[in-house]
Amino acid sequence: MNAPVIIAIDAGGTAVKVVAYDLKGTQIALRTADVHTQHLGAGRVERDLGQFWAGTVAALQKIVADCADFQIIAAACTGFGNGLFLLDEAGHGTRGGIVSVDHRASPLVERLAQSGEADLISRVTGTRLWGGQSLMLFAHLAAIEPQVMARTRWALSCKDAIRFLLTGQALTDPTDASGGGLMDQARGGYAQSVLGRLGLDAHAHLLPDIVPSDAIAGRITAKAAAQTGLPEGLPVAGSMMDVAACALGTGAYGTDVFTMIAGTWSINSIEVDSPPNGQAHPILNMIYGDPGHRLVAEGSPCSAANLSWYLDKALGGRVDFETANALVAQTPVHGARCHFLPYVFGPAPKQGGFFDLGAADDLGCMLRAIYEGVAFQARRHAQDTVTLAGRPHPPVIRLAGGAAKSPVWCQIFADVCQRPVEAVDAQEVGALGAAICAAVAAEAYDDLHQAALNMTRIAHRYEPDASLADLYDQRFARFTALDAHQLALAEPRPAM
Repeated sequence: MNAPVIIAIDAGGTAVKVVAYDLKGTQIALRTADVHTQHLGAGRVERDLGQFWAGTVAALQKIVADCADFQIIAAACTGFGNGLFLLDEAGHGTRGGIVSVDHRASPLVERLAQSGEADLISRVTGTRLWGGQSLMLFAHLAAIEPQVMARTRWALSCKDAIRFLLTGQALTDPTDASGGGLMDQARGGYAQSVLGRLGLDAHAHLLPDIVPSDAIAGRITAKAAAQTGLPEGLPVAGSMMDVAACALGTGAYGTDVFTMIAGTWSINSIEVDSPPNGQAHPILNMIYGDPGHRLVAEGSPCSAANLSWYLDKALGGRVDFETANALVAQTPVHGARCHFLPYVFGPAPKQGGFFDLGAADDLGCMLRAIYEGVAFQARRHAQDTVTLAGRPHPPVIRLAGGAAKSPVWCQIFADVCQRPVEAVDAQEVGALGAAICAAVAAEAYDDLHQAALNMTRIAHRYEPDASLADLYDQRFARFTALDAHQLALAEPRPAM
């Protein structure tokens, strides 16, 4: 009998990655497809579902061929949380899918904050309102695009839209529903009182049923099997949004670690046993695995994507990732150096920029400033997260995302945060988290804890350099001062 494998689809901010894993979490094959994302101005960022699906199909066809000598036993999808995809009954997009870095609903958030409604809503959902949140986008579109809503049958997250096209079943899981601000955290299920407060009662039927992350959430249809090569009837797990899937893929399930994802977004999460009940609310507060567990997270689109932008747009592709890492490693840590605020992608009204530039600064200094700026932002989010979660900072950091693929960046994170950083032995941590969900759904493991123990490993541990603690405390203080000054002076850039 052929060895069993699981197929995981990770629909990220810039690409779709399809990965095959064995039941020990070892990567068997990886295929990717670039995804075109439209930056339309005025805070609008969209993705055409048809093109999105075509790229996913192409990658799936290749991975199925790669797995010809294996038995595919299950599949799962993960993808960016929040944002919103509106589909008709047949699975066609009724408008462009909205990506999580979109913030067109920010004016609605501001109006709700001014009226006091925002706090009332957050008390029910357990999350802070923000412009790219699924709940806010749902309310925004209902108000300004009634004709689109009239021809829409389903309002889905990114991963759930892809799974719908694979299975014909419109379902979601607790991480996307709660992380999108749509659930009543105390009572469970959708926050009907909030939907009513936002005038969404007439559209509540567009929201899909919620199934556990480790349960079967549909099976591959004959149509999807013909398109992708996946076996008809193959079970597809509910899985998790990428933030939770990354935490699970690092092995951070039931363990005392702090997870940092440094990719398109800086997402920093901590597991808690009970819902936070402070006056402030986190950007993400997700039901994570068991109903009694929460994953509390703070974050912003201020992470490793800033480096990709700099290498591509500023340097015109003349410097690749490996060369950048080498230049940063060669740049002395001590000495006067510039700072970088990692807000190239917002959130508005913040904007990215270099500060304290001097004649002694060179490319290595500027690159190190980017690496450090991303780590400083993660440190700040970590401080906010533990405060909101109401518990101490765990002793160890698990790092995932693009930064985790750079040893020099991992060391910077350890030195900036003054805690050991563990980089996991997985090229695509979010996809691995989805595969862990699928392994449980396929009954290869009893539960998520057992599956995570067997399918995750630590590749390397980076110890902080205690001699750099004072230096990085000073640079962090300067970073936060520059940020506060820029925010005080900021004027939103005119829409193009």
